[in-house]
Amino acid sequence: MIELRNVTMSYGQDSAEPVLRDMNLQVDRGELVLLCGESSCGKTSLLRLLNGVARYFFDARISGEVLLDSQPIINAEAHDIAQTVGSVFQNPKSQFFTLDVTSELAFGCENLGVEPARIEQRIAEVAREFSMEDLVRRQLVELSGGQKQKVACAAVAAMQPHVLLLDEPSSNLDMAAIGELREIVARWKQQGRTVMVAEHRLYYLADLVDRVVYMDRGRIGREFTGEQFRSLNDHDLQELGLRSTHPVPEPVGAPATGAGEVVGEVVSEVVVDSFAFRYPKAPRLAMDIEHLVLPEAQVIGVVGRNGAGKTTFVRSLTGLEPRSRGALRLAGAELSRPKQRLRHSYLVMQDVNHQLFGESVDADVAIGADAGGERQTHITEVLAALNLEDKRERHPMSLSGGERQRVAIASALVCGREVIVFDEPTSGLDLRHMKQVALQLEDLARQGRTVLVVTHDVELLAECCDFLLLIDEGEAAIAEPCDGDVLRCAVKFLAGDGPEALELPR
Repeated sequence: MIELRNVTMSYGQDSAEPVLRDMNLQVDRGELVLLCGESSCGKTSLLRLLNGVARYFFDARISGEVLLDSQPIINAEAHDIAQTVGSVFQNPKSQFFTLDVTSELAFGCENLGVEPARIEQRIAEVAREFSMEDLVRRQLVELSGGQKQKVACAAVAAMQPHVLLLDEPSSNLDMAAIGELREIVARWKQQGRTVMVAEHRLYYLADLVDRVVYMDRGRIGREFTGEQFRSLNDHDLQELGLRSTHPVPEPVGAPATGAGEVVGEVVSEVVVDSFAFRYPKAPRLAMDIEHLVLPEAQVIGVVGRNGAGKTTFVRSLTGLEPRSRGALRLAGAELSRPKQRLRHSYLVMQDVNHQLFGESVDADVAIGADAGGERQTHITEVLAALNLEDKRERHPMSLSGGERQRVAIASALVCGREVIVFDEPTSGLDLRHMKQVALQLEDLARQGRTVLVVTHDVELLAECCDFLLLIDEGEAAIAEPCDGDVLRCAVKFLAGDGPEALELPR
């Protein structure tokens, strides 16, 4: 079905470093193949090669042979490739061309010249297949991340390609949405389609894959059958720089801080009273937290299902939601106005593209850095800790998604604010970089900062979070130290179990 023979690929000039090197690979029809490896190992570039994006949008230089159904495709027209190969990208918004779901489901078929009556039939078919009849008349901007990913998958399926390529499709999804994504991939496999998935999160695919291709610096480092891969333990996976195949890892080690360990000035706990927020014309409050104490100098995980109120809570906490009501006390001082809260807090957004402004990484990180003689030294240390030192002169928009994520995190680390909130800081990060981020979060806590992490990444919670805040329907359903029992209860609830999952063992 797919065959690569001695393929080498680079972007831009002939002298550029190859992103794929001497690659030989064969994928049989109907096979489900997982591509894994550390960030920048070549997973995304391989998918771009197969769907034609590398040549048409990235000016790639390609040598060797790439065959699809025994036909060479390196110089094939994009229209011809699209009839056989469908792609789902990491951020589904990047592949939407319309405003509503029905138009998006029709768009690809229209470009392939499918008859209007047949397009309507295909839309009805994929709506049933993906259990999304309730979404077809919705606007795309109204949908959650999981719903957008489902629409992207359905729009590709409506074109009826034989090959489906997915690039880190779970990176922005919660556990319930990942479960739905797994069902979609399993259905495609059952239908006999050829599926290749580039992923860092492994647990939801481990029992489905036929083969695993481990990539290392543009080459195929190792290959495993599905059975061989499933036999690897966590130590084996960590040796390869891969994440766990278990959905609920045990919390790692002791809390980030403890008696005598804080090296900075503790700002004292954050106290929230009568926090409330209602969207215009909404029948009920989107946030209603009567009283909450967030411990000082700890890493606090903030979790909840899509639409539970997590973002509303942290926007109110940081002063970005001026319509919210309630009192916030930091170190005993009441911060009643949004501008006061803004001066004491910093938020790293989920879509970091909204807060990258500089012409270089160095300039971007320096924007919010503390003034003083040690400023540049601190920036250098943070960039080195996040493996960004060799990128400091690069424009942020020229970096990969994971690298841009780390640039935004670096900006937060040097800002000097007392309360720092990270919204999905490990989205799209591999094991090594996830652990680096965890270490930086713990270091901030040791400096006496209050660190909140809004995340779907259970491995990050297990790695570094000392305290867990679970928000459900705008209320604090769990606010407890993050031990194994608390984490397991939260994960069961987030994966779709009922409210009884929140009953902690005593």
